Amino acid sequence: MEGARGRNRLSLFSALALWAMLAAVVLRSPPTNILSWDTFGYHLYLPATFIHHDPGISDAAWVHGAMETYHSSGTLYQISELPDGRWVNKYPLGLAMLWSPFFAAGHLVAGITGAPQDGFSRPYQWALIIAGVLFLLVGLLTLRKVLLHFFSERISIGVLVLIVAGTNFFHQATQGTGMPHIFLFTLGAGVLWRTIQWRAHGRLRDAALIGFLLGLLVVSRPSEIVWALVPLLVSVRDAERWRAFIRARWAERRHYFVMAATATLACLPQLLYWKWMTGRWLYMSYNNPGEGFEFFHPYTWEVLFSFRKGWYIYTPLMVVATLGIIALWRARHQLRWAVVAFFVLNLWIVSSWSCWWYADSFGQRALVQSYALMALPLGAALHWMKERSARLRWGTPLLLLIVAFNLFQTWQVNQGVLHTSRMTWPAYSAAFGKTNAPPNLPELLLVERSYTGATGTPDPARYTRRRMAVLHFSEENDPAAGEGSEPGLLSKERAFSPAWRSTWQRITDRDHVWLEVSCKVQRPVDGSAPGFSLVTTYEHRGMSYAYQAKDVDLSQIAPGEWTVVRLWHLSPEVRRPDDAAVAYCWLRDTLPVRVEELAIHLHEPKP
Repeated sequence: MEGARGRNRLSLFSALALWAMLAAVVLRSPPTNILSWDTFGYHLYLPATFIHHDPGISDAAWVHGAMETYHSSGTLYQISELPDGRWVNKYPLGLAMLWSPFFAAGHLVAGITGAPQDGFSRPYQWALIIAGVLFLLVGLLTLRKVLLHFFSERISIGVLVLIVAGTNFFHQATQGTGMPHIFLFTLGAGVLWRTIQWRAHGRLRDAALIGFLLGLLVVSRPSEIVWALVPLLVSVRDAERWRAFIRARWAERRHYFVMAATATLACLPQLLYWKWMTGRWLYMSYNNPGEGFEFFHPYTWEVLFSFRKGWYIYTPLMVVATLGIIALWRARHQLRWAVVAFFVLNLWIVSSWSCWWYADSFGQRALVQSYALMALPLGAALHWMKERSARLRWGTPLLLLIVAFNLFQTWQVNQGVLHTSRMTWPAYSAAFGKTNAPPNLPELLLVERSYTGATGTPDPARYTRRRMAVLHFSEENDPAAGEGSEPGLLSKERAFSPAWRSTWQRITDRDHVWLEVSCKVQRPVDGSAPGFSLVTTYEHRGMSYAYQAKDVDLSQIAPGEWTVVRLWHLSPEVRRPDDAAVAYCWLRDTLPVRVEELAIHLHEPKP
């Protein structure tokens, strides 16, 4: 299997042709605003530092201005405010480091052409598009070299074609140009190639490059630390030789020290940024309690097999690549332990993120960067078929069918026949093989949740209404009322009413519900109009997410009169079954107000 490189350059031409095809698709239909949503957050470091000279974003007015001018995002979720008024970026700065030369070129072009030198105008956007196209070229050429080290030229060409045309790599390369996955794919391919060179020649400079590339991977997406398994485990063949493995690694400690040093060097800007902004060298910037890692409750089945975003459903070629791990293992190949460990650990980490579908994309975009490594067991599977010509006769048509299926589904996604985050089995089966979206597709999809927080109201024809609870504060059963205070009376000393609370698993077994929350509030007889809100939220380990409040203007009703306040809350993607839904009344004032009858009704989807 090893050493068969071939003497012609057909694989080089193939890699260039594949790149040219992808580049042509990107340049023919470039993104209208590549600096939006997540990419807006990754990019913010650059204009903050080099244009506004305000990396700490002490004044977020220019960020809001950019959002309004370029319609970059529905909400400013990309940054969060610190107690001192500065804003810390949610996203790591590795991509900004990779993009900085292109940003500088875009800034120069903007000055020459008269475009706004604000960090977001078209020259900056084109600079990022070109960065994506060039990184794509480097990634494919590097993967080609890796494949040729282990496989024949024909198999290497086959793997490149299958990765590009037979997986959601195609969609990410052409539609997710500003997202991190293609850049990470290129860095991962670089780690593989440098590891091969390091193992072949034992050069310290290769160890230094491996470490630096690993550092860039981690500082771009911390979960990519799994790539460190590659230089650690490549060349390990037999489990019974682990003692020899440990001795060998100890003998190479100087090289591993250099790797660690250059990796730290690559991560140093991020560490300094966190230390300056928060006082800590390490900082968890993803501080929304509604999302996070669930390492003891991974969503592995959903990641692999769900019709919402199942990897094996939407990228069936990866079934072949996964089976190819067996071929690597049986061949006692020098890659086998590295591939197995990477596959298992990477899948576990990706599956452990609570937002396991990773928002809008075609298939599992969080696994696209792993294709640089999954290309190796895919090559082993092709080699296995080639050695058994009978398997090749049925295997080749199957692989061609997989490629055609992937390209067709990619087209379906671009045409809106398949949804990028809300698919279900009924929706998938209705859209299967279709060139137009079924008329009833919206009814078959998962419920639509607004990115801006606006929810509306449910369609009564599609939901069953039932009462969950009613809290009567006026009946002297208000345990929160202190000694001498009246039940149901909110005041300066007691701003919150007793809360209704129930865990998600007790509320429903459906994927979503609507909560209809209401209460009665009386305008004080003295004519005052205290600030008052009806609040609903969800809590994960005591921390609030999906917070929603209905503010009430009591000046619109007569003194002494009661009014009913009603709030509708579409449930979020609840993180854990034991998370709690909570509802309560809140006095945002020092003047007292009387409330009663906090009622919660559940609207559950009909079967």
